[in-house]
Amino acid sequence: MIWNKLKERKPKEKKTKRADTKRATTGFTMLLIPNSSDAAKTVEISFDRLLQLFTGAVAVAIIVIGLLCSMVVHNHKLKTSLEDAESSVRELKSNNMQLESTVSSLNDQIAADKEVFSKIEDTISKKEEEEAEIAAVAAVPDEIPIRNANAILVDDPYAGTGGGETGGIVFSTVEGAVVVAAGDGLITHVDSDDSNPYYTRGIVIDHENGYVTYYRLSGDVTAKEGYEVVKGDVLAMLPTDGFVAFEVKQDGEFIDPRTLLKEK
Repeated sequence: MIWNKLKERKPKEKKTKRADTKRATTGFTMLLIPNSSDAAKTVEISFDRLLQLFTGAVAVAIIVIGLLCSMVVHNHKLKTSLEDAESSVRELKSNNMQLESTVSSLNDQIAADKEVFSKIEDTISKKEEEEAEIAAVAAVPDEIPIRNANAILVDDPYAGTGGGETGGIVFSTVEGAVVVAAGDGLITHVDSDDSNPYYTRGIVIDHENGYVTYYRLSGDVTAKEGYEVVKGDVLAMLPTDGFVAFEVKQDGEFIDPRTLLKEK
């Protein structure tokens, strides 16, 4: 009985720890054989390590692909910008050609206008010269100063009296005659001398060309100082028979009016 009790007991089965029950990590074993040595080495790579490497490779690939896509987009934008710039340059060249054509046309028009203006200026210049010549001729006191009646040259009634004698010529006139300006000019003086039996009125015209004419008469003077007159304008009317003295100065010296008068 004791023997039976003391019967050899079966060895207890060793309990497996929970940690030991975990499945062993599996992976790959790589055999590395260097070229310079016959010794071979093995390297074990687990799945976790492989997953990390794969994840890193994927991340790098994504970054590379992103960079490549960014470069492609950037290159496309740059190409588009270059094409737009080239199009703008072509448009500017076209506009420049049109502008040059317009400028050339304007230059041609300006040259033509200059030629027309030159002809107009020449015409105006010739017209001004002609008008100046006409004005110069009109200012010469060569018109007989008596109208509406025969005027006869007579001796100066004051000649030899020592006072009042004329420095020109004297006309004998009749009632109704008028005295006119012998040439274009400016009336600078009009006076009266009622005590003079032959010449009660005096008129002075400056022809502004070196000539000054003097008219002495007895009659109704219509001329006024400061008036501009042209050849033939009426200066006075003669209500009775009488005399008209006509004097001419050239550059301050009396000359014989008959050297200027166009009619005898």
